[in-house]
Amino acid sequence: MTTRMTSRTTASFALAVTLSVGLAACTGDEGGDTATDPDASSSTPSPTDSPTEETPTPSEPEPDPGTAETVDVIGSAGVTQATMVHATEVGGSASTLAFALDTDQAVTDFTGQFDPSFEGPLGAAIGAESGLAPDATPYAATVAVGCDAPRSVAIDAGEAGFEVVPKLPKNTVQCLAPMTYVVVFTVPDA
Repeated sequence: MTTRMTSRTTASFALAVTLSVGLAACTGDEGGDTATDPDASSSTPSPTDSPTEETPTPSEPEPDPGTAETVDVIGSAGVTQATMVHATEVGGSASTLAFALDTDQAVTDFTGQFDPSFEGPLGAAIGAESGLAPDATPYAATVAVGCDAPRSVAIDAGEAGFEVVPKLPKNTVQCLAPMTYVVVFTVPDA
């Protein structure tokens, strides 16, 4: 009976040693008796990471400061070129009716609908258009808010003022962040 007990004890001891060695090999700890989570090591900063350094996460895109470009214009208003300013996620509502920017308050009222980050590029476009024609009144219209850039713009004179109509592509593009497109132009004073 002692032989039988000894072989069971030896087998149990051998199994325990084998498991301990296997566990140590998995954890990288040769004499340790605790297991570690392999995913936990990836969440701790490495010695080369600086705790004061912040990097933007993929879900937090850097703000788009805006882009301005000259666009050709057709229509009955006599305007042949305008400036289109666009940026990502700056707000605004699309409207075909142009807003006269003849006073500082009018400029503030128009630009107030957008994110403050868009005021710089939009203000620069308004100033540039005004500088090109000092004897003219600047106007602006938010022609589109979405994922599709206007291909061209028509500016027509109407009873209620100037109507700015963008020509958008027929096939729509699916995107994660909408773009705001504002057309700035000047009309000679009468």
